[in-house]
Amino acid sequence: MDFNSLSLTGRLCYLFMCIERYLITLYPNRDWTPVAKRCWQWTNRYWNEGCDVYAPVVPEFLFEYDNYEDTNRFAFDDMLPREDYAELTRLYDGITDGNTDDEINRVLRLPVDFANECECTNFNEADKPMLEIIEKLLEILRLRGIEPPYIDNVADMTVEQKGGWGDFIDSDYLSVILNG
Repeated sequence: MDFNSLSLTGRLCYLFMCIERYLITLYPNRDWTPVAKRCWQWTNRYWNEGCDVYAPVVPEFLFEYDNYEDTNRFAFDDMLPREDYAELTRLYDGITDGNTDDEINRVLRLPVDFANECECTNFNEADKPMLEIIEKLLEILRLRGIEPPYIDNVADMTVEQKGGWGDFIDSDYLSVILNG
């Protein structure tokens, strides 16, 4: 696969496509819609805003505190609705308690790491770390015997768009969960 021609937005979309495959393959009896919704909203806004909306799906952030009030206040600056907290904690019940070493946590944390690598930098400086993050996720998929998605689905998101960053797009058409 050649990710070098993809914009950072294209690479992020590819990460989300891989994450969806991971979730529906390993946990097919769960409704991953709340996670998918938070993934795919990222690309139609500035990355710092997208990351803030996405962050509650990362188990280590969601379970950092023992209750909704503290989690909402200290981890999410009073921006996490109680219903979303309840829905996400139920979704992870029996899978993870937020341990940073849990594989699902590591997988769902990768887009946040991706955003952190991009913060306050330009495409050339972010290029190599972004590719390394994609490779980490692809390695997890390989170890689990999960076929990665085709890169062709994001091939039109090229480095020629916005200096390598990519355009704002409504990318939820790429979601197998939201469109399945």
